[in-house]
Amino acid sequence: GEVTGIEAADQIRAQFGTPVVLLAASVDEVTLEWGQKAEPVDCLLIPVEVKELNATIKKALYRHQVVQKLQENERWLRTALNSIGDAVITTDIDGRVNFMNPAAESLTGWPEVEATGNQLDAIVTFIDEETETLIDSPSRWVLESGSSIAIGKRPVLFSRNGKKIAIAGDAAPLKDDNLQIRGVVLTLRDVTPQRENEVKLREFAEQLQTQNEELDGFAHTVAHDLQNPLSNLVAMADAVRIYHPSMDPEELEMYWGRLVQNGLKMATIVDSLLLLAGIRRRENLELSVLDMVKIVSEVLQHLSAAITEANAAVYLPESWPAAVGYAPWVEEIWSNYLSNAIKYGGESPVIRLGADVVDSETISFWVEDNGIGLTEEEQAQLFVPFTKLSQVHTKGTGLGLSIVRRIVERLNGTVGVTSVGPGQGSRFFFTLPSAGLPRPLDGV
Repeated sequence: GEVTGIEAADQIRAQFGTPVVLLAASVDEVTLEWGQKAEPVDCLLIPVEVKELNATIKKALYRHQVVQKLQENERWLRTALNSIGDAVITTDIDGRVNFMNPAAESLTGWPEVEATGNQLDAIVTFIDEETETLIDSPSRWVLESGSSIAIGKRPVLFSRNGKKIAIAGDAAPLKDDNLQIRGVVLTLRDVTPQRENEVKLREFAEQLQTQNEELDGFAHTVAHDLQNPLSNLVAMADAVRIYHPSMDPEELEMYWGRLVQNGLKMATIVDSLLLLAGIRRRENLELSVLDMVKIVSEVLQHLSAAITEANAAVYLPESWPAAVGYAPWVEEIWSNYLSNAIKYGGESPVIRLGADVVDSETISFWVEDNGIGLTEEEQAQLFVPFTKLSQVHTKGTGLGLSIVRRIVERLNGTVGVTSVGPGQGSRFFFTLPSAGLPRPLDGV
């Protein structure tokens, strides 16, 4: 009929995969064109000798078996590579991609059909997580050295969509039976969960270290700061028990006053310890825009007796920038800073409060005094847990500034102090997230 031998060969190969030997009367351009289309194993010119035909058929069958085996191996290898969880990319001797498994497609964001033929460096780019510097092409190094290489210490892959993915992997040479390099195989795996776990473990270790330091500090406070007022309280209570019949009213009143004073001091220490522990434990804080006018006013009212006793002058700014925080804790910060300013401000402390807008996201609040100032060594030790200044009139427990630091850190801020030097006064500050434009002090 109308079907030619070439077309019949096409259908036979397509339907059954049977090898074909073409027999042609002549070799011309048409025959060659169709013969190439039919992908013949061989082509013989008519007339054909039986011996030659026999040999050609055997050769065709042998070649067919070899091709089938190679195709089967290729299918098996591709299936295996497509099934593994690691991303696998291979290149030719020129560094052009010729295979990507589905894991590689997912990791890089490149479909194999689009990546094939492109240089590997155009498909995958790596940077070092710690230094954020570009990692040299692993494929180029492998092709030049003939050796395998790990891809950096802590590599990060840039995917096609710009996503950064923590990976681990290596590059190795692909060699033939003669040990000649024919390309590179790149094996990658996403280690983002492991990296995240590493971060969590470090954070957990830091938390444990902090908690251990706090426990040591608690033990120190209980052993030393509580021991002194407790010993005094017991001694004076015992003295009153024994000698109260012979004491005159004024002496007895003095003892009662000291008993109360030591009891209050112990209660203050315990309250401070509980506050510090509560700051660490409390989660899901409800932050809001702070009414700094109200907060500072309540602190000044609370400290009014101390301010009067020290003959201190306190000056407030005309306005406060609006900040975000947790009002009870911010009140504790102001209370600590102002108490220190009153204690260390000299005979008649002059204390100024203020705030500066650092940038669109941060506000710095501060308390400035005219006291004797601080040395660099003292400044470095101020916010270390359970330390206090060496001035003789210091009566604190050493917990105040540690509490301030912990509060501010929980509120995503920082603490610090600036002091020119002895005799120049000090400025203690803390930062909080900004909430917008400054608000007036309503005439205060």
